Parts: sequence; C-alpha cells; structure tokens
Amino acid sequence: MHHFDASLQLRPASSETRVAPGVFSARTSDCYRNAIGPFGGWTVALLLKSVLQMPDVRGAPLALDAVLMGAIDDGDLEVRVYPLRQNRSVGFWRSEVWQAGRICAHAQVTMSTARQSMVLQDAQFPSVPAPDTLPPYVNPRKPVPWLNEYIFKPVSGMLFSRAESMDARLWIRDAEPRALDAVSLTAMCDTPFPPPWIRLAEQTPVSTVTFSVYYRASDADLAEAGTGFILLESGASIAQNGYVDQFTTVWSASGRLLAQTQQMLWFSDAPAASL
Repeated sequence: MHHFDASLQLRPASSETRVAPGVFSARTSDCYRNAIGPFGGWTVALLLKSVLQMPDVRGAPLALDAVLMGAIDDGDLEVRVYPLRQNRSVGFWRSEVWQAGRICAHAQVTMSTARQSMVLQDAQFPSVPAPDTLPPYVNPRKPVPWLNEYIFKPVSGMLFSRAESMDARLWIRDAEPRALDAVSLTAMCDTPFPPPWIRLAEQTPVSTVTFSVYYRASDADLAEAGTGFILLESGASIAQNGYVDQFTTVWSASGRLLAQTQQMLWFSDAPAASL
C-alpha cells in the first residue's frame, strides 16, 4: 500500500461513542509529519476522504473549504462527518477532526454530479520547461518528514532567493509513484512554497489557517495525469499584519486544468531559529 493511502486509513468508530452520522478513528502519520503535527495538506485530505467514505455520498468533489484551527499532536484522531443537504446534482457535507476532546480542523465539502455544458476557458497553461528537463530540488529548509514523500522540481520562485515577487512555478509528484485522484490532489494543493520564503533570505514560521480547493478535473483528466508530475502556478498579493495569501492554479503535464486553490497563512517575522 502506498504511504499516502496507509496514512489515511479510517476505521468506523464503535456505536457507543457515535456523536455524528459518520464517525471514524484515524492516526497521524510519521511519513507526513511537519515541524509541528501533520502536514496541513494531509489533514485536509483526511477531511475529504472521510466524506468520500460515507455510503450516501454522490458525485465527485467540487469544492472544499477548510479551516485549520489548532495544532494536532502525534497520535489518535476522531473524524466526524455530517450530511448537511443533498439535492439532485449537488451535496453539502461537513467533516471535522477532533483530538482529546477538542476540534482541530473542519471542512465543508461540496459534491457534484457532472453534467454536460459549454466550455469557456480563459485560464492558459503557462510556457514552462518540461519536468524531465529539470533536476530534482534539494530543499534548503529545515528538514521535515513529509518533504520526503514528494519530488519537487521548481521552475521559478526558489526558496530564500530574495526574489522580486512571491510568484512561483513548481512541478511535483509523489516520490513513490501513485495515480492522481481527488484526495492526493488535495494534499498536493498545499505543497507550494510559502510566499514569504521566496522573498526572504531565511526561513520564518508559517502555518495555514484557511484552505480552499476548487476541483476542475474530470475522471478522465485525473486518469490522464496518472503518476506524472503536475504543475503548481502560485502567486500572492500581500503579506501584512502577520498573514499572507496564496493563490495557486494546478495543471497536468499535458496542460489540463486540474484545480484552483487559495490559502490564508499565518506567518512570523522572527526567523524560525530564534523561536
């Protein structure tokens, strides 16, 4: 079993402890650990997977809006899932991660049944070097385990480069090849380099507060992307008052639009080594 799938195993909770229509037990993963607790993309992927495991869910993910409310310690987790409303072609679900009696993260997941419509697309795949022409990146940041689960090939926006903008383009795939699906795509949407780290010369603490993903890929698009690299095209508008935004467009190597994501991140002015 792939590390990612093994890390996201959900087990139904016993009926005696059930506090929601769907309750699962899970556990944090050493493979996807960040500096403090799990990598945020892993947490949000867990929130999505719990909804997809509900027997009454219909369609495919259309949008996910998550809030990461506090640190998660290594160990056991409880995941609670609530159906909010399902219409003929769209459904609304809420999922929550709890630990030691406290809510740590939650998401609203919107599911949709695909239907045929006209296609009007303004987004354009950027002109970038192909991933097979670029060497793997040796990340200069403080090592954390989850980085070993991916291969990074930056095109622009190198870490700690004192670049003139926070824009970045990055090819990425699982280090151990795994076919792309909505759950792994969700985690990869949280892998762009933090915007301040591109403009600055050293690492400062950052943490995702809000995280949204808009899914644009069909099943055929995901199957075509397969185990290959996907491109993350990211930008930010402003870092101030301790928060910075980030907006990312996600493309397959063949130029198919897979997802769009936006985040609000907390950051500290102090270098990480001083905290």
